[in-house]
Amino acid sequence: MLSTIVAAMLPLVVIFVLGYGAGWRRDFNGEQVAILNRMVMLYAFPLSLFVGIARMPRTILAGQLPLAGSVFGIMCLSFGVAYLLSRYIFRRNAASATLQGLAMGAPSVPFIGSAMLPVLIGQSTTAVVISASVFAMVLVQTPVCMVMLAKNATAGGGHPVHLGREIATSLREPIVWAPIAATVLVACNVHFPVALLNAFALLGSAAAGVALFASGIVLFLQRVSITLPVMVTVAVRNMVVPGLSWLGLGMMGLPHEAVRAAVLALSIPVGTVVVILAVRFGTDEQEAASTLFLSAVVSVLTMAFFIACTG
Repeated sequence: MLSTIVAAMLPLVVIFVLGYGAGWRRDFNGEQVAILNRMVMLYAFPLSLFVGIARMPRTILAGQLPLAGSVFGIMCLSFGVAYLLSRYIFRRNAASATLQGLAMGAPSVPFIGSAMLPVLIGQSTTAVVISASVFAMVLVQTPVCMVMLAKNATAGGGHPVHLGREIATSLREPIVWAPIAATVLVACNVHFPVALLNAFALLGSAAAGVALFASGIVLFLQRVSITLPVMVTVAVRNMVVPGLSWLGLGMMGLPHEAVRAAVLALSIPVGTVVVILAVRFGTDEQEAASTLFLSAVVSVLTMAFFIACTG
C-alpha cells in the first residue's frame, strides 16, 4: 500500500517542486505560464482525452457512465451548495462567494489527476473521470462564475456576460468537444487506426507534466496568506467533499471500483481555474492563490489518506 501511495503522489510533488524552482529562478514569468497552459488546454489535454476514450471498448465505456455521472453531479452540487453557504450563511459578497464555491467544487482533476490517477485506477477509467470533471467545469461551473463575476465588471463599465453565450463558447473548446467526439465514435463502434492514436498520444502524454509544472510556477508567482476563509475552503475541498462523496456513493450501492475512482478524483486539490478567474476579474486574487497553495500542500496527506482508506 505504501508503495502505491508513493508511486501516485511522487509525480505530483516532484513536478510541483520543479515548477516552483523554475519560478524562483525566474526562468518563466506569468505570460510564459499562460502560453504553457494554452498549449495544454488546446492541444495536449484534448488529445490525451480523445485517445484515452477512443481506445476504450464500448462495453467498458457503458459501464463507466455511473462513475462519470457521479463525478459530474458531485462537482456541480458541491459548487452550488458551497456558494449558497458562503453567500447566505457566512454573508460574503457575491463575487467572493462565487470564487469560494468554485474552489470547493472544482478539483484539479484534469491537471493533477492525469498524473496520479492512472497508477491507481487505470488509464481508461482516468480518461472517463477527467472527461466528466472537464464537462462539469467548462459547461457549468466556469460559465456560471463568469456571469456572476462579470456583474462587477458591468457595474464598472464593462460589457455584460450571458450564460448561454459562455456555454456556447465552451462547447467550441477542444477540451470539450474532443472527449465528446471520442465517446460518440466508441458508442457507434467506430475504431480509429492504432497508428493514428499513437501519434495523438505522443503529444497527449505531455499534458500532465506540463500542466503540473505550470501550476508550480503559478504557486511561486502568487503571494500566499493563510486566513480563516482559506483554511475553511481547503478543509472542505480536501476532506469534506471527498469524505461525504465516499459515504453517499457507498450508500447508493455503486461498485467499489467506481466509488474509489470518484473519491480519489474528488480528493484532488483546488484547480488553477480559481486563480485564473480571480486575476481576470480582480477579485480576491491573494485568497485564491493562497487557497491553491495550501490545498496543494495539504493534499499530500489528505490524498494519501483516501488512497489508503479506499484501497
